[in-house]
Amino acid sequence: MRYRFTTYHPADDADTAVTGGTRLGGQPDWTGEPQWPVYHHDGELAVFVGQFRVPAAGDGEAGDRMVYLFAAGYSGEYATVVQPGGQVTERFEARAEATGPTVMDRAHLVRVQEEVDFSHVEREMEPVEDEDEFDREERLEDLLDELRKDASGSIRMDQLGGPDVTPVWLQGDYSPGEEWQFVAQMDSYQLPFPVNFGDSGVGYLFLAPDGNSAEFFFQSC
Repeated sequence: MRYRFTTYHPADDADTAVTGGTRLGGQPDWTGEPQWPVYHHDGELAVFVGQFRVPAAGDGEAGDRMVYLFAAGYSGEYATVVQPGGQVTERFEARAEATGPTVMDRAHLVRVQEEVDFSHVEREMEPVEDEDEFDREERLEDLLDELRKDASGSIRMDQLGGPDVTPVWLQGDYSPGEEWQFVAQMDSYQLPFPVNFGDSGVGYLFLAPDGNSAEFFFQSC
């Protein structure tokens, strides 16, 4: 149960001059030929949300990947592009456009504010007489919720993935599969721009085991 809680910071000129970083808004830094998704309903370019660098795991042959996230306006549909040599989300075609509409002109950097490991919490839980496995899991989740809160008492949802990093689920575990790599999650209330993640939603981004495709979905209250 390791977590990497993040915050968002407007990039200055020096930051934007450095390509290839994880950030929201601005324009994408393509690592291959541009593949800008096109919304199938109206043929318009989707709106660039952000890009997320995923370092290669161990000695993997695939190398680093960049996952690009796009929104189809405010329809609640999202597209992903993975480079190099990856795929665009089904239902979306792509155009060789290097620039296009974006959620905000000024890029915002995604920074890890705190990295914590709560694996000790379960080990140190005191036994409760006649407690079954379900009740114990509920008690563990309540304890973790308290530890995941920020100074204002809200549960922190914004994260960057990494080895052994655990998503903070809003509505239960919906991982695409055991081997899928957790890339990031975003709280609609904390983002520096409006999004459609449903009602008070949180978005989750995962990279496929082969590193060639990604999946984005959101959970809402």
